[in-house]
Amino acid sequence: HGKPKDKAPPLSLEVLTTMTQHLKASSSLIACRNAALLQIGFFGAFRRSELVGLRWEHIHFVPEGVEILIARSKTDQNGEGQICAIPYGNSDLCPTTALLSWRDRAQKNTGYIFCGVNNNTISSTAITARQVNLTIKSIAAACHLPDADTYSSHSLRRGFATEASKKGAPFGTIMRQGRW
Repeated sequence: HGKPKDKAPPLSLEVLTTMTQHLKASSSLIACRNAALLQIGFFGAFRRSELVGLRWEHIHFVPEGVEILIARSKTDQNGEGQICAIPYGNSDLCPTTALLSWRDRAQKNTGYIFCGVNNNTISSTAITARQVNLTIKSIAAACHLPDADTYSSHSLRRGFATEASKKGAPFGTIMRQGRW
């Protein structure tokens, strides 16, 4: 009755760094996947449906970073495809390096990028959109973040837009990267 839906809080660069450092401290396969998921999701401003649909065949590593073809999205219902470019980062946050590390650890270059991992066995099926949210909440809780259960995949998208705006990125550039 007239109450707006609660929005997921934006993930700040500081919180993203904390979560990524927590994952880097583990040598597990799932931590490697999750580090790539968080960073690609944030810097690509991906919707969770776009994240779970990403395939290795749509990835092109270039000297500047990575180009990702989004075959279909909410704003591309005809499936014409959109390219999302993500540059190399720094030692704390580098989505391209995280994705390369995941590719090397998974020993895959075809199929879905973000697959399920169970007992160090990688599934051929993509994780679900719900699993993306649960993964983010779980990592936030493991990092002892306040209100960890309020974070979701939308926190990545909102966080990118918020942080880019704080750093002075033009509104049109932010919109283009997020495919708004």
